[in-house]
Amino acid sequence: MAGQLSAAGVPLQLTQLEGGACSGDLLPRQIGPLQLLRVRLNKSVHATGPKLDGRHMFTIGLDVNPPDRPLVAHGQQLPAPAIFGFDPQRRDVHVTTPSTLSLVMVSIDREHFHQWAEELGSSGLEEEVLASNWLRVEPRRFEDLSLYLRQLFEQAAVAPERFRDPSKSRLAQQDLLPLLVEAVVQGSGRAAGLGRPPARIELVKQAERWMEEHPCEPITLDALCRQLFTSRRNLIQGFREHLGIGPMAYLKRLRLHQIRHLLRVSDPEATNIAQLAAQWDFLNPGHFASDYRKLFGELPSETLLSP
Repeated sequence: MAGQLSAAGVPLQLTQLEGGACSGDLLPRQIGPLQLLRVRLNKSVHATGPKLDGRHMFTIGLDVNPPDRPLVAHGQQLPAPAIFGFDPQRRDVHVTTPSTLSLVMVSIDREHFHQWAEELGSSGLEEEVLASNWLRVEPRRFEDLSLYLRQLFEQAAVAPERFRDPSKSRLAQQDLLPLLVEAVVQGSGRAAGLGRPPARIELVKQAERWMEEHPCEPITLDALCRQLFTSRRNLIQGFREHLGIGPMAYLKRLRLHQIRHLLRVSDPEATNIAQLAAQWDFLNPGHFASDYRKLFGELPSETLLSP
């Protein structure tokens, strides 16, 4: 999934937070100057990475039923229904998803978006759009937009040739843009109903950066706290607030993901799984195999031998 996202121009790192086999799909579609990307997943993941330069990325949920828990962006639980992720001043993506996810990311060149908005009678959106990374949308308008996107991707799945027809693509663009602009214009409560994000979100991001920059270094919770000049309580509460798990549990999942990537590209004949795991500070082969299977639903040896 991360590879497909990168190929579609959205280079995100995904870390699976729940155990069990993760499945889903990604379907990109181009409608004139609009880049659409539908993402579906059946497990909670943590997504981080850079935003696209010079573009607004409007993210719209497609779930008919409310998810089991709110989506969290930059430490803030987002209300439902909402459009989010479009603030270009916030340069990075930092999102934790619920257990099931179905959404569409609509990427639009900033200048084109505001030009279209002006043509649709909605000039002056720049400050509104940049004021927040999310908009609470009136339910009926949100459902109109979400329903249109669901139907659009249902057509894309069964008749992809429609999107290669310039006239059909132009019609889809003329239908989608007014719905999107109207939802943005009518978005209300951008600041109401949500408190300020807890200060620990920056601590969590700092800890994540350290983990990524020191992938194989042995580390304890106390040592990690010393690296970050914080207390155990502060770090643990920060991770539980924003990712739903503790810092050491997250570190384990992150390193399991990194090992999984190596196993998928390694030569089975030349790879010793126990030695590879030990390089990443998994010193007990039995515990490593058990943890790996709980997270990914298969043994490390099965990943190594998979085509």
